[in-house]
Amino acid sequence: PLPDLKKVGIELPADANGRMLLVCLWDMNQRPSRHCIGEMVRRAAALSEKGVTIVAIHAAEAEEGALEQWIDQNKPAFPVGRITGDVEKTLFDWGTASLPHLILTDKKHVVVGEGFGLLGELDERIEEASGR
Repeated sequence: PLPDLKKVGIELPADANGRMLLVCLWDMNQRPSRHCIGEMVRRAAALSEKGVTIVAIHAAEAEEGALEQWIDQNKPAFPVGRITGDVEKTLFDWGTASLPHLILTDKKHVVVGEGFGLLGELDERIEEASGR
């Protein structure tokens, strides 16, 4: 099962029950992470139509107010949380070796795939998981 999202400040929307979850762990200070989260912002509506709820977790240290400023500028259509406390331990608990890191769950919020690429591979993973 997916680790508790409340520990990273995320309350799932009510409509997330019975939907797949796509969790993106990212770092605003890394170019690949910024690209990945930007793609998630752009593709949020299309992924929602496929029955996927997106959740983003900032998984690195950031300047005070920087994440809030990013949220204000980008206006993501999904909840954004952050790891507080020991980032390395939390990333280890989530099984994350590097960022950005994507995790896909089935409709029961059980992990069915992780560590895959956003382009191309994501659509295949969603198709596989939607049958579960």
